[in-house]
Amino acid sequence: MSATRVLIVDDHELVRLALRTVIDEEPDLTVVGEAATGDAALELLASCEADVVLLDLRMPGTPGVQVCEAIRARWPSVRVIVLTSYDEDEEVFGVLGAGAAGYLMKDSSPDTVLQAIRTAAQGNTVLDPAIARRVISAPHTTPLDDAGLSAREHEVLDLMARGMTNLQIAHSLWVSEATVKTHVSRILHKLRASDRAQAVLEAVRRGLVRLDG
Repeated sequence: MSATRVLIVDDHELVRLALRTVIDEEPDLTVVGEAATGDAALELLASCEADVVLLDLRMPGTPGVQVCEAIRARWPSVRVIVLTSYDEDEEVFGVLGAGAAGYLMKDSSPDTVLQAIRTAAQGNTVLDPAIARRVISAPHTTPLDDAGLSAREHEVLDLMARGMTNLQIAHSLWVSEATVKTHVSRILHKLRASDRAQAVLEAVRRGLVRLDG
């Protein structure tokens, strides 16, 4: 099994060094590049293959939200985790709306960051507990309805929100992985989400599921 490839984007060299040191100690993770600005990160992504980007929001040049949007537009398979010291609503909801798979504060523990990378790489969402509570309590931008989800789709969605993979969901519900993939596809369509992370966030906004923490 190949290691998850991580690109670190932060304008502070010491932060990049600390993250690289922690990540490279893990046998299933590897750092494939570092960038001090969002623009440099976009250039690097064109030449290096990354699975997850750890992105600071406030750096010289292009704002972090726009960098996230550009990454998701050009490389939709790349997962973006924001790792920042700032938690203003405009930035939180802006970057989540731009397709980020996670939002963590820089005072998060190393283990939290490592697990977030693994979780995001699996196509799931990870939020700092304080950010998760804010998302849950935010005014809903869509009607509080179930989007026409079936009972089984509700079950699948709940397990998705818990961070389970398709295979884990299949084992939990005693169905085939192909059946789970079909349910996930229908959930994405009904919630008008581009991926699992966005589906879970939309479900949280609608009050259909709750994120742990």
